[in-house]
Amino acid sequence: MPKLKTGQKTALSALPDVEVYDINGVHTSLRQLAKNKVLFIDCWFIPCPPCFLGMGAVHKVYAQFAARKDLCFITICMTDSAQVKAFIRQDTVMKAYVSQYQYFSGQQDFNLPVYFMPGCNSKVPLGTKMLSHSAPDDKTKCPDAIFDFTGYPTTMVFNKEGKQVFKETGVSSADKFQQDITKALNEALTGSN
Repeated sequence: MPKLKTGQKTALSALPDVEVYDINGVHTSLRQLAKNKVLFIDCWFIPCPPCFLGMGAVHKVYAQFAARKDLCFITICMTDSAQVKAFIRQDTVMKAYVSQYQYFSGQQDFNLPVYFMPGCNSKVPLGTKMLSHSAPDDKTKCPDAIFDFTGYPTTMVFNKEGKQVFKETGVSSADKFQQDITKALNEALTGSN
């Protein structure tokens, strides 16, 4: 596993069995999603410029591995699901956030699978020039509390046995981030970790 960044706590050893739901409201668990598969998770929120910066690389990696049946590729967002739907649709009310996303990610659209954790739904203000978000309903039910990290974005890979084999917080360079993720996924998929 790569060296943990400064301020980051030790990595989990196993995938937690927590409930999640997708953009359509369908509930499942992380372990169910990961059953007999490598699991990729990217944790983010709106508005998070570092998260958006990494999204360009995450989109490229997602496209590269899209055909793999032995990989489950998800993002977990701590922003309210209704607002994320509006963000993905590029509704006018989310224009400032979409513009920020497009600028940092280099992507025009958002095409990644998005999941949410019940109880962790932070809201963003609408109709204002200030791009910010409110505290989630229950901070203990958010990705950083569940997966024990201190900053967003945090990207993780769990092998088919549910062991965490990669964890990185932050994005220093989109190209290096893409290379690190690709390497971690290839190693997890071939069982060489």
